[in-house]
Amino acid sequence: MSAFPQKGLVRAVRGAFASAVLMSALTATTAMAGDATLIDFGASPKASQAVTVNGNTVTIVQGGTYRLSGKADGSQLVVNCGDQPLTLIFDNLQLTSGAGAAIDIRAAGDVEIQLAAGSDNLLADVKGSNLPAGSDANATLYSKADLKITGAENARLAVIGEREDAIVSKDDLDIRKLELAIDAADEGIRGKDSVDIRDSRISIQAGGDAIKSDNTENEEKGFVHVEGSRLMIKAGDDGIQGVRAVDIVDSRIRIEESNEGIEGRFITFHSGQIYVVSKDDAVNVSEKKAASKEEEGLGSKLSSMWQGRGKGGGGHGKAIDGKVTIINADIFLKSGGDGLDSNGHAEMQGGRLIVDGPLSRGDGYIDVDGDFKLSGGYLLATGSSGMAQTPSDTSTQPIIQVNLDTPITAGQHFKVIDTDGTVVLDYPAPADFQSLTLSAPELKLEHTYKVMIDDQPVTDLTLASLITRHGEAGRGGPRGDRGKKPWWDFNGKDRPPRDGERPPHDDDHHQDS
Repeated sequence: MSAFPQKGLVRAVRGAFASAVLMSALTATTAMAGDATLIDFGASPKASQAVTVNGNTVTIVQGGTYRLSGKADGSQLVVNCGDQPLTLIFDNLQLTSGAGAAIDIRAAGDVEIQLAAGSDNLLADVKGSNLPAGSDANATLYSKADLKITGAENARLAVIGEREDAIVSKDDLDIRKLELAIDAADEGIRGKDSVDIRDSRISIQAGGDAIKSDNTENEEKGFVHVEGSRLMIKAGDDGIQGVRAVDIVDSRIRIEESNEGIEGRFITFHSGQIYVVSKDDAVNVSEKKAASKEEEGLGSKLSSMWQGRGKGGGGHGKAIDGKVTIINADIFLKSGGDGLDSNGHAEMQGGRLIVDGPLSRGDGYIDVDGDFKLSGGYLLATGSSGMAQTPSDTSTQPIIQVNLDTPITAGQHFKVIDTDGTVVLDYPAPADFQSLTLSAPELKLEHTYKVMIDDQPVTDLTLASLITRHGEAGRGGPRGDRGKKPWWDFNGKDRPPRDGERPPHDDDHHQDS
């Protein structure tokens, strides 16, 4: 599939439907072609046994296969076919709803949306529109049933959620071989039970979470799986959130804007390339629990949402049953808060992890409450010395940490050189930092290494133990620039707390967020 800019795709899809080709495909609303019922939104509405028409609302009342095409503004497709399975084929469809979802799947068995080969398709809603009677759809494409969306060769889909969300399934949401562009006022892609994306190419711009699965009631649900895909994300809140688990396999993910980058209880980077920029934590292992009926008060909601968010630093708080695992992925994190933040545990077996953390002393480039075992790979983390943390002594690969008296400035080269002249590290600082933690296969116990900034020596380090430190690292102190902002400005929004959010207290500069 070819690369595409999100806004460019949306304009291209809109422009394509201005042509007369799509407007003259059929002369009736419904017709039969093979085993598919054709519905042309560009023709005069007519009802059939399987389809009812009421004003600008077309309703499918029987399961089966339907081919949708044509252009309509102010129209809506409703699906209400009980538990019968349904297939919708988008064949150059441009549907903009005047009220609520463009496609509202209220009752059906399993639903699959297929793109016709070579088709350009667009779904959109209208900002500020009211929901029609009988609908609670909060997304442009909304389904109460399991939903699968499958692409095709040279086919594309754009979904614009100006009112709220773009794509929502209240059950499982599967995406396969799809080229997709999303622009949403709030959430981009949400599958309450799960989001499973494979072999797809997706661009998302969302005012809230970009990709989300948030079923806290079922221990086997609430996961996000991304495999063999390319994602480009700009999010006002989380880039990817799976309350139970997030798994990334052989994918290229670029989160260019987020409040928190990737969040979940169990996060596993199997393979691929992951780039995250965040205003707060870049990767965050946390636990969200469903509130019981007795716990529906505001205090209980806050407690459940913030379960396990204790003091910063490894082993310094009670670790939750959660973990971030790096098996063999290349990861770059640039965070305004903590870089790799786990309220549970962490493990690194291979791959590369580079963390560009902040200088604010209340944030750490690594912040793990439990055990952080490093057995392989390449770790380079920089930021403040106030919250500087290394992997745990359960690790099996040597680790060095250097804490400087004064910060290194962006552009200067931080070097680690073996006494035999082998350069282990020559790192041009991307930003100012005062602490650096390094682990690499080239580091050997009992070897001595020269630490330099440009050509100026800092110290000689002999690795007499698994973890070797230079300089002082401590916790506490002011939060730096982040501490000067109103707390709600961390995500760029001037607003009071939402349900489930906790306003920080004066002593919160020691707490993980």
